[in-house]
Amino acid sequence: MGEEREGTCSMKLIKINNSSIQIRTNLEEFRDIRINDLLKVYDMDACLIAMVTGLSDTDAEERIGDSDFLGEIVGVKTIDGSIIGSLEDGKFFKAVRRYPTTGVTIKRISSVDFSDMLMPDSASGFYLGEYVDYHCGAWVDGNKFFQRHSCIVGNTGAGKSETVARILEEASRLPGANLIVFDIHGEYSQLSYAKNIRIGEDFPFPIWMFGFQDLVSNLLKIREETATTVMTALRKCYYRVCPDGAENKPVYFDYESLIREMEALDNQVVETGEYYKSGEKAGMAKTVKGEYAGKLTSTVGLLRDRMLDSRYSFLFHDEKQGYLYEVLEAVLGTDKPVKNIDLSDVPHDVAIPLIGVITRMVFDLQKLQDKERIRPVTLVCDEAHVYIPNDYQLSASQKRMIEVFEDIAKEGRKFGVTLFPATQRPSELNRTIMAQCANVIVGKLNNENDKALIKGMLPDGDEALIDSVAMFRPGEVLAVGDAVPIPVKIQVALAKERPISRTINFWDAWKSDEETEPTADLIGRYLMQGRR
Repeated sequence: MGEEREGTCSMKLIKINNSSIQIRTNLEEFRDIRINDLLKVYDMDACLIAMVTGLSDTDAEERIGDSDFLGEIVGVKTIDGSIIGSLEDGKFFKAVRRYPTTGVTIKRISSVDFSDMLMPDSASGFYLGEYVDYHCGAWVDGNKFFQRHSCIVGNTGAGKSETVARILEEASRLPGANLIVFDIHGEYSQLSYAKNIRIGEDFPFPIWMFGFQDLVSNLLKIREETATTVMTALRKCYYRVCPDGAENKPVYFDYESLIREMEALDNQVVETGEYYKSGEKAGMAKTVKGEYAGKLTSTVGLLRDRMLDSRYSFLFHDEKQGYLYEVLEAVLGTDKPVKNIDLSDVPHDVAIPLIGVITRMVFDLQKLQDKERIRPVTLVCDEAHVYIPNDYQLSASQKRMIEVFEDIAKEGRKFGVTLFPATQRPSELNRTIMAQCANVIVGKLNNENDKALIKGMLPDGDEALIDSVAMFRPGEVLAVGDAVPIPVKIQVALAKERPISRTINFWDAWKSDEETEPTADLIGRYLMQGRR
């Protein structure tokens, strides 16, 4: 069993279960074994691949009894390993069809062995980087990565943006690539292969494109469940100025006309059918206040204030219905493989519902496409936990917005739509979406709640590997899922075009003696924010 030295058995598999093994050895080969090294554990019928997850070294004098299996030795090393797959005909598979007995041979995997047992196919995938410990290229199956939802998680500074940029750059080489990036901070705005759609004055997003429901609930923040009178009035006025309107469809209407209709209801008086018989009003019709009179004053003020606030001016350009085609052509056109929705100039309270509106339009259009000619699209959701949160205290309107992402997570693949969320707090990301991600790229991650969530998504065996990511350097990731051949640490290769870093080196900046007092221009811009 195992290997022999001077007639003494010097290795023993002392424990094996579905997902882990434990070995005792004093072999020279294992003297310098390290955490994350790979082992081949095999007998005549089966061969497992295990990753070292724990080590201990015991001196001979600590052992009790003459019957110990190693006899007289200098020291014994105990190795704990997590089973990550098996070898069949010399090739690695994540599945394990058959387990060996305890009578096994155990060997370390060399760089040559590692390269031989993988099956990279550059024709059907992309190069992500290099396996750190084996100096071998790490390839990702492009079909499996984009065909099923994937996600990337990691602390701030772990290299998420760099990894996303690498993946975008690799995908952009394909003539029919179709990716839409929701870029909250403008990190990907300078990529030459991406069409940067910077929402704002240069690319307005008229308020009618939100549809009635999002306009009222997510922009005006009026809750239908608690403001029934106001909602009834708004809906009545909306359909007066937009007879062909729809609750969740981008149908043009004149915003100022909506305000005027609301003002009219707020000031409405209704004739009773009776007339004054004497006095100054003799012969004049008697009137009473209308149903909504005096009840809509604050809502009318809210409607006007939003239009007069300079931060929201891009919502009130008077583009007509035909502008919808321009927007959709920009978002889904074929001129560039990547469309970057740059939201860095958009107030946070508008950016979130805007992402929901674009996502809904894209999904609805994809569902109408001819299945034989459909052009699949992946939605890259930067800072996804901000607008797709896992929060049971969300309002009804917020839940409606999140439902479109949940629908994509559950059935988007049928219509050629998949999600690629990136987040630093996976425990705060919507559970339905996380559960549907077949591939996870994990950078440095310290928070225990976040690690526990990722562990719960992974098969037995893989979950033990997540603890190692706490010690990763920036740019090092663990890729787990259908699209990668083996869950071993990867150093992501830098893209030729890198994202705009938002990391400021405080200490280096403070070394400078350059004067940086607020300028008159800066103060002026500050004062102009939100001014009517």
